[in-house]
Amino acid sequence: MEMGAAAIMANTALATAGNLPLMAKAFRQAIEAGRAAYLAGLGRVLSRGASSSDPLTGFLRDGEDVYG
Repeated sequence: MEMGAAAIMANTALATAGNLPLMAKAFRQAIEAGRAAYLAGLGRVLSRGASSSDPLTGFLRDGEDVYG
């Protein structure tokens, strides 16, 4: 099912492209980039999990009422 849906989406993008050879080249490069990323392997994985870098995280976690 997933492969079929992906194929239909790719076909639609190719069929409606203004420049078919350029769109085909873009798809090829996307596939090559995905494969290269897969072969490069995972990045650093932290054992404690993810942490937010949002400056607002502190007061949201502390439960302060921002709006008064």
